[in-house]
Amino acid sequence: MQKKCYENEAIKKEYFEHLKEVKGFSPNSIKVFEQSILLWQEFSDNKDFKTFGKKDVTEFKVWLRKKENKRTKESLSLSYLYHLLRRLRVFFQWLVSQPNYKHINPTFIDYLSLSKKEARIAIQSKKMDTPSMEDVIKVIENIEIRNEVDKRDRALICFTLLTGARISAIASISMQCFDRENYVVDQNPKLGVKTKFSKQITTTLFPLNYDKALEYFLEWYDYLREVKGFKGDNPLFPMTEIINGKENTSYRSTGDVIPSFWSSASGARKVFEKRFIDAGIPYYHPHTFRHLVVKEFLKTRLTEQEKKAISQNLGHENIGTTFGSYGYGHIEDEKQIEIVKHIRIGGKDIEGTYSLSSEEMRFIDALRQTKH
Repeated sequence: MQKKCYENEAIKKEYFEHLKEVKGFSPNSIKVFEQSILLWQEFSDNKDFKTFGKKDVTEFKVWLRKKENKRTKESLSLSYLYHLLRRLRVFFQWLVSQPNYKHINPTFIDYLSLSKKEARIAIQSKKMDTPSMEDVIKVIENIEIRNEVDKRDRALICFTLLTGARISAIASISMQCFDRENYVVDQNPKLGVKTKFSKQITTTLFPLNYDKALEYFLEWYDYLREVKGFKGDNPLFPMTEIINGKENTSYRSTGDVIPSFWSSASGARKVFEKRFIDAGIPYYHPHTFRHLVVKEFLKTRLTEQEKKAISQNLGHENIGTTFGSYGYGHIEDEKQIEIVKHIRIGGKDIEGTYSLSSEEMRFIDALRQTKH
């Protein structure tokens, strides 16, 4: 049975406050750190953090490899171990800067890591399953407009496609955040938008090759403003109106919307799930639309400036996050093979066909004859 250590709980509370107030972490991000620390406490039977040492770390890693994923009953993945150890390393590095913990040897904290080989495997980009543009168009066009909820759902999917915004932000965005004239969305936490790390993001609607997405969204925005009389602080994607059923024993939708925000993003996610299933398309969660947007843009040759603009439009500081390590922009296997086969190597592509022009070949032949 795990013993209680009040000093551990007190310093953890300080650390979580640090993550929130100094680092700007969201409650969900802080919870992930908390779960990592709890695993360390489970292993050590909640020994005082002050006793942290090299032997503890070594035994902890052995203990972790024997644990099973509660859901799959399989060993913990290298990716999970990598991030778990990374979060613990960050925690103990902060801890040694605190009074009463300065005696901990920082070198021992470095042992909270995988081998280089395991780390490389753990951080390899995973292929992200994304819907095709054809799939998304089918889902959108399959929505039969009978009431306000149908209009909202169609506009919600279109807006997600046009912005690549995270669903938590979309579910909390208000009318005032959209500039109708310039097609710009201000994902502003000061206006209640729930962005990652509470970061303000300026997003221009992406110019995709599906004009109806913009048409359907603007139609919804104008309907809310001109017909429903929605004001600036009203939600862009409001809740469904629910009323009591017969004899107050059940609840049903009226098909209309009310000027209230969803309590969480789960309501918006359910819209996606329902509409994909209705269209006979496997369900793809809203976050995959971010990958789809980048995938579409990679069909054309982009300048570095254009890549940077797309990256910022999605709320990323680093182009590498958008087009590299985060998994966006993964080249399909077939395309990868095609590209590699036609890379020029000494005037030939991989398949052995000369890629030089006939004029270049004649010039080379002339040089050869001169030498002889």
